[in-house]
Amino acid sequence: MTQTHTNKPYKGVGFAVISYQIMEKIYMEGKRLNKTPEEISTDIKNAYPWEHREGRRYNKWLDVRRDFFEKHGLPISPRRTSLNNLAAKAKQL
Repeated sequence: MTQTHTNKPYKGVGFAVISYQIMEKIYMEGKRLNKTPEEISTDIKNAYPWEHREGRRYNKWLDVRRDFFEKHGLPISPRRTSLNNLAAKAKQL
């Protein structure tokens, strides 16, 4: 049986399901290789399967990632552009 890899959802399956499947595969592989939660988190972040990080696909990816990380106790990096992060970095200077 061959697997079909697609960047488009097939009938009955949306971007959220595809995102979850990708994250689950990476998580299980990371656990098998005894990776740290931080390494698994980075691997998932880098596994975004679609070309552009914008629009509906990306929003679904982020929603699923947030839930997935919470469920599996993975650290999620703070948004790079948030005002709180910028203020914290400015205080360090």
